[in-house]
Parts: sequence; structure tokens; C-alpha cells
Amino acid sequence: MAVQLTTNAAQSKLVRDKLTKWETTTSISEQQKDCVVDLATWSSIDEAIDLPSSDLISTNEDKDKSAVINNAQQFYEWFHSVERGMESDQESEYRDYINSLKDHHGRCNSVLNGISKALDHLRLLGNQYRTVSHTTEALHDSCELLMQDQQDLEQLGTSISQQLVYFTEHDRIGTKLNSSAISVMGEAFVPMLIKIDECVEFMKDHPEYKESAIYLAKYQQCLVRALTLLRSYIVNAIRSTSAAALSSISGSEVVVLSDPSFAQLYSKFQSQGPRIKALMEQIEDRSEKNPEYLQVMQDCYTCYCYQRQSLILPIINLELERLYKLHDKDYCTFIRTSCMALIRICEDEHSLYHTFFSRSDLILQGLLESLSSQLYDYFRPMIIQQVQRFDLLADICSVLKNDIFDDHVNTKGECLEAFGHLALQMLEDAQERLSYRTQAYIQSDITNFLPSSGDLAYPSKLSEDLSNQYAMWYPTVRRSLICLSKLYRCTNRSVFESLAQECLAACIDSLKTATLSIVEKSSLIDSQLFLIKHLLIIREQIAPFDVNFSVNEVSLDFTNLKIAASSLMTNKNRILSLSSNNALLEFLFQGAPQLTKKVLDSKKDVDINLKEACTDFITTAATMLSSPIHAFLATIETSATPPTMEQCRNVVSETTQRISSKLPGIKKTMNLYLANPDTEAILFRPIRGQILNQFCNLRKVIDKMEEEDKFIINCPSPEQLTMTLAYN
Repeated sequence: MAVQLTTNAAQSKLVRDKLTKWETTTSISEQQKDCVVDLATWSSIDEAIDLPSSDLISTNEDKDKSAVINNAQQFYEWFHSVERGMESDQESEYRDYINSLKDHHGRCNSVLNGISKALDHLRLLGNQYRTVSHTTEALHDSCELLMQDQQDLEQLGTSISQQLVYFTEHDRIGTKLNSSAISVMGEAFVPMLIKIDECVEFMKDHPEYKESAIYLAKYQQCLVRALTLLRSYIVNAIRSTSAAALSSISGSEVVVLSDPSFAQLYSKFQSQGPRIKALMEQIEDRSEKNPEYLQVMQDCYTCYCYQRQSLILPIINLELERLYKLHDKDYCTFIRTSCMALIRICEDEHSLYHTFFSRSDLILQGLLESLSSQLYDYFRPMIIQQVQRFDLLADICSVLKNDIFDDHVNTKGECLEAFGHLALQMLEDAQERLSYRTQAYIQSDITNFLPSSGDLAYPSKLSEDLSNQYAMWYPTVRRSLICLSKLYRCTNRSVFESLAQECLAACIDSLKTATLSIVEKSSLIDSQLFLIKHLLIIREQIAPFDVNFSVNEVSLDFTNLKIAASSLMTNKNRILSLSSNNALLEFLFQGAPQLTKKVLDSKKDVDINLKEACTDFITTAATMLSSPIHAFLATIETSATPPTMEQCRNVVSETTQRISSKLPGIKKTMNLYLANPDTEAILFRPIRGQILNQFCNLRKVIDKMEEEDKFIINCPSPEQLTMTLAYN
């Protein structure tokens, strides 16, 4: 039994080794391997066993119903047949599908063959189409080229026809210009003029054309002929209109601006203006490009202005003569009314001119200037010979500057430009004359002013009940301020500053002169307050003037000339010296006068003089109230012995009595002159300070004495003095 098992084991091993070799060529599962091993074990039985067909593994009952397996080879063959049967049963469905695919593949190949044949036919058709298309495009390009050639020929023919018109138009234009029936106001004249200009421009732009120079000369002759007709018509129309206007006023003895007949001088022209303006616009538009048009335009302007001047100028002269007689000696009214009349005429003439013409010209300005200049013939002799007072000249300047320039000339622009030149000349002449007369006025009425006794009656003059406060002012102050107020309104800044400097300097000098007289008639206090009062008035009155009140004064300093001349006379022996020490050369180089510049500020001069006057008054008032202390302290400084109690008591007593007696009078005088509590308090404050300072110095001396002596002296304390010197 053991041997049999060993044999079975050996056979099983042998079977497995063969299976292993078989696995290298055949793929079987593990279960199949186990079956093979079991079958090998069973085949090792001593007697062969016939297996029934039902025990055989079969997949097809129709084949090998019974099989005898005696060895492994038979088993393998049997197993292989069984396996093929199984595979055949499993793959039958796929085989059928493969066969179906093969049928479809065959049909597809048939379709592809048909498509290939169709593509071959399409390629043939495409090649034929491209051949036809290329032929058609070539034919189309040839047609387009022929059409373009046709268009070019047509354009060339049209261009030749258009340019040929400029040559053929000459005969038609010449026939019209030579016709006796031609009319400047006809509808065909302006288009004909435009056509002539176009032809002239064409010939100038194309000098290379045959006979262009000949036709240019012909067209220029036509243009001269047309412009001659146009100029003759316009000039004759202006002259006839002027004659009609002149005849309308010929029945009037004297024509003035307010007469209805004067309006005829404008209505006659206004009726002709639009008709002539339509023609002048054609001339004015071409005047910048063509000198012939420019000459015709200038001729028309000149004719118009000459006719207007011949009509208006005599009337202006009569009107000015009438106004001059009407406003005799009333120079401001005459100038104002005359200027307004000329302004009205200038505006009317400017408006009437633009009824005829579209463009302004210097000839128009010349017309307006000639009309306006008639007033200057009256104005110039009047301000030089008749108007001598500076205030009248100032009023005339004010009328010209404010009423004429500011209200009319500067606001109405071009129409009064020519009149503005005349008005400016009149204003400058009046200002020049005003400057001269003002200097004469300052010299005669301020610098050389001789005051009367009433002018110097201070302070009694201030006690009078006068309703006019200006009457209490010193005459030179009143005149100076009136002069400055008039000058400020009618002169320019530089002229005003120069005259203001001269006027204020003369006014201050006159005040200083007056103080000397007031000292003799009244007192030093009155003279000083008189000066302070009027300097404050001047400073207050000139404050609103928006000027610097300063001028640069240029002068020549001949000091070096004097020194050089003295040196020359001293060194006469070196005049002809040939060395560098020649006295004559030294005189020439060193004796030249020096140019010096000095700034004169009248406003600052007022402040300086006011400060000096206030300082003098403060010193005078303080000395008047505290002179005993001042003299006592000066004596102590020069004396070797100390002061006695009695001396100090007398000084204190005398000073307090002086303050009590004189202080009310000083306050009253200050109030009388200044009449301003704030100003009075400011001016009195340093007076009180000086008095307190004097008492303070005296107290230092008294403090060295015995208490009993201090009590007897009874020097007031600073608090008591402050209350006593309070300005209520």
C-alpha cells in the first residue's frame, strides 16, 4: 500500500512536471491543473478501467459518446477535443458578428470605390471650372480697362471743355462790356465781374497754357473796363446824393444840429446806402487780392468822405460858434456841450459810413478827426489866453476826463476812436496848462501868502460860532487841500504826486511862518497847538488819496566843480604840464558836476513836522507846569550843599500851585484847538509823564531827609499826582 502511494506520488510529480512544461505553451487554470493531476492518479490503477460515456467530460453529446483513456496522451487529446468544443460553443456568436462585419466591410469598400470615382469626376469638373473662371476674369479685366480708358477720355474731354471756357468767355464778356445797354445794377453785372476774376486767376495759375499771357492781358482789360464802370456809378451816386442833400438845406439860413433840416443830410444818404453797399462788398472782398479793386475801393472811400466833409464841416463850425457865444465865459459848459455835439456827429457819421461800406478804413478816421479838430481850434486859445484860474482848468480837465472819456470815449469803442484822439490831446493840453497854473497858484496864494490880522486871530477865531468849520482853517491849508482835491480828480498819478509835493511843502512852510506871528500876538502854546491842529487836518485830508506823495528829485551837485576850479587857479603853473599832474586835465576829470537823486515824500514830511510840533508842545506844557522843580534840581546838581527842608517845601508848594492854576487853562486851550478828546488824551499823556518824572526825581532828594521834614514838605505821592493830572 505504501509502495502504491509512493508510486502514485511519483506519478503525480511526473504529471505536474509535464504540466509545468505544458504551461509554457498553453494557458490553463488552477482548477484544470488539479483535474489533470487527479486523472493521472486514477490512471495508475493496475487494470484499466472503462469509463462510461456519462462520466466523461464532454461538451458535445453528438461526438465521442464513449472514449477510452488509457494514458495521459489520450487524456490530453480528449481534453483538447473537449476544450475545442467548448471554445466553439462560446465563440459562435462572435464568429457570426465577425462574418457580419466582413459583409459590411465589403459593402463599405464598394461605397468608397463609388466615392473615389465621384471625386475623380469632381476634380475633372473643378479643373474645367477653373479654366472657365480664369478666362472670364481675364475678359472682365479687359472690359474694366476699356471702361477706365473710356472714363479717362471722358474726363479729359470734360476738363478740356471746362478749361476752354476760360478762353471762349472773353468774346462774350467783351461784347457785354462794350454794349451801351450794360448796367452796373443789372443782374448780370456781378456774375460777369466774378467770371472775369475767375478767368484772370485761371490764366495766372496756368502760365504754361498756350496764349495764356495774351488772354490774361485781355481779361485784365475787361476788368479795368468793368471797374471803371463800377467806380463811375458809385462816385456819381455819392455826388448826386450829396447834391440832393445840400439842396434840401439850401433854403435854411442857419442850420444847427437840432434843426429837422439837418437830418436831411443823413436821410438822403441812408436811402442810397444799401444799393451801393451791395456793390462795395464785391470790391471790398477782392481788395486784398487784387490791387485794381483796392484802388477803386480807396477812390470810393475818398469820394464819400470828401462829400460828407464838405456837407458837415461848415455846419460844425456854425454850431461851435453858436455854442461859444451862448456859453460865454462858461467854459466847462461850452466844452461839455461841444464835445457831446461832436460825439453825436461822430456816431452818426460812423453809422452812416457802414450803411455804404462794410470795412472800416483810415480814411474814415481821417474824416472824423477833421470834423473833431474844429473844436480844438476853439479850445487851445481858450485855455491859454482866457482861462487863467487853476480851478477852472481843473474843472475843464475833470469834464474831459470823467464826462467825456470815462462816460463816452472809453465805452463806445471804434466809432469814437478819432474823437478820442482829439479829446486826449485836449486833456493833455489842459493838464499841462493846469500844471503850470497850479505852480503859479502855489507860488502866489500859498508860498507868498500875506495873512491879515483876522487870519492870525487865534485862539479868538476858534471861539466864534461858525457853521462852516472850514472857515476856522488857516487860508493856506484850505487852499492847499482844495487844490489837491481838484488835481486828484483830473490829473494822472505822476503829475499829481509832483504838484502835491510842491503844494504841501509850501503849505507847511506857510504854517511855520504863521506860528511865529501867533507867538507874538498870543502865546507859544497857541502857536504850537495851531501848528498841530492844521498838520492833523492835512494828514487826515490827504489820507484818502491813493498815491504815494513821493517824487524823485534829480539835481546837479556843483561842489566838485568849485573845488576843481579852486585847485586849477592854485596850480596855474601846471596847466601846460606834459605829465600826469596836468592841472587842466585834473579840472576836466574832477570838476564834472555830480547827478544826485533825492526822494521827497510830502506825506512823511507832514508826519515829521507833526511829531516835532507835538514834541515841542509837550516840552513847553510840561516845563510850564513843572519849571520850579526843574530849576531846583538843576541848582542841586551844581551846588555842593544839600537842599534844606524849606527850599523843598517851597518848590513843592509853588509847583502844585502852578499845576492847579495853569493846568485847566492848558486843557481848555487843547480842547479849543483839537476838539477831539481822544487826541487830547494822547497828547497830554507824555506831559503827565514828564511831570511825574520831575516829582519822582524830587522825591529821591526828599527821601534823604528826616521823617519830620518829609511831613512838613508834604510832597504829593504818585497816586495823588496821577489823580491831579488826570485828563477828564
